[in-house]
Amino acid sequence: MRAGGHACTGALAGALSSHAVASATGAGLGPAATAVGALLGAGAALLPDLDADGATAYRSGGRITAALGELFQFLARTAFARTRLPHDPRGDGEHRGLVHTPVFALVVGLLVGLGALATPWVTTVVLVVVLAPGISALSRSGPRWVRTRLHLDREGEALLTAIGVVLVLEVTGAVHALGWYAGVSIAVGMIVHSAGDSATHSGIPWTWPLRRRCRRCSGRSSRCPGTRWRRGHLLPEALRWRVGSVRGKRIEQAIEVICLLLVTALLVPDLAAVLSS
Repeated sequence: MRAGGHACTGALAGALSSHAVASATGAGLGPAATAVGALLGAGAALLPDLDADGATAYRSGGRITAALGELFQFLARTAFARTRLPHDPRGDGEHRGLVHTPVFALVVGLLVGLGALATPWVTTVVLVVVLAPGISALSRSGPRWVRTRLHLDREGEALLTAIGVVLVLEVTGAVHALGWYAGVSIAVGMIVHSAGDSATHSGIPWTWPLRRRCRRCSGRSSRCPGTRWRRGHLLPEALRWRVGSVRGKRIEQAIEVICLLLVTALLVPDLAAVLSS
């Protein structure tokens, strides 16, 4: 899935998760909770592509996100080399490997959540890194005038806007109110990214680090040496699409529109509360 599709599905997941967290914990995230959750989810849904040079998340924050991307790529290559089994695919395992697994998403979310409990500065830094790619990708999926007038699809403008948003959240106390919820939003967004990729022909290694039989040996009685990096899919083969194809672009555009409409509907009660206050 392309960046726009990831960002829009992540925005919807982030908006829904902010409501769920507020309802389950009674956390007072404020009237902008849905909007912040949507932005966090959109940015988090782009983080797994830090394992690919040139991706929106990799370029959005300049040297900061590029350095984080290089770290993620190193971890992906190391994990693949050390856990690869005889029937695993060849290659270095960098793209759509470790960083696309649910295990990695949960670990990153846990680290962010624990860091946020230790100091609000962790939340501040994470918000800037996460919001920049989310703003950039969402601007490409939104109305055309957003791109032509605000140029938020450009990495520099997206980073500056993210810094501005975070400063506003700092002043209003929303960053402190987010706390550990930032970790939940990031984990959810990253898993939504993996779900989007597994709806295409590419797939992702959902079950890593568990050992499974490979597709060649699954129907045989002989002992299989196993695979840990076998890619799985959420959709039957007939419903999957190829990223960048005409059919794939149409499907992803429809997904983007639906997600943005649902996020807008979720934002209406919060907007009404702000206007009435």
